[in-house]
Amino acid sequence: MTDHETGLNETQLVELLRRAQEESDSDAFGELYRRYANRIYRYLLSKTGNVDLAEDLTSQVFVRLIERIDQYTIAPRDNIAIFSAWLYRIARNLMIDEMRKRRRQTTLEANHLQQLDDPQSSIAAQVERKLESEQVLERLEALSEEQRQVILLRFIEQYSIAETARIMGKSEGAVKVLQYRAMQNLRTLLGGSAS
Repeated sequence: MTDHETGLNETQLVELLRRAQEESDSDAFGELYRRYANRIYRYLLSKTGNVDLAEDLTSQVFVRLIERIDQYTIAPRDNIAIFSAWLYRIARNLMIDEMRKRRRQTTLEANHLQQLDDPQSSIAAQVERKLESEQVLERLEALSEEQRQVILLRFIEQYSIAETARIMGKSEGAVKVLQYRAMQNLRTLLGGSAS
């Protein structure tokens, strides 16, 4: 099995993990960073909506990887999915910790500042975009954390049900139910304010 995004197959990933664990090989860590950093960054950006915070947290994820690589147990198979899920859990935990510290700061500051600096953008258009993005965020915020995560993983990251289940630590059936409920809730929320 080869990971469609990183291009690593199971044997290559296991070798990188082994070198990182047994030899503290900086080249192995560098290769893991090169293969997984964009994926983790996109996940964090889509969750936080803040470019600087996503970059910061991505760096922290790989520092944590270096610190905790010995805690990862190389499995007989499925390391591509298991390692990805492990990295996502690290990213999610770091993000939750950071968000608790920040307590509901506006997450789209960078986007709003770029819009304000754009001389071709009228004030009315800026206000309209701001209202639309706030309405979408409000609707997503109304979902549970797990529902937001399943929508992100399935529709933004485009993971399969099985991959999403591994990342979230749930059964495939539970992910299907969660996805169904999240979609129903979103339809209700979007339909309820369309008037």
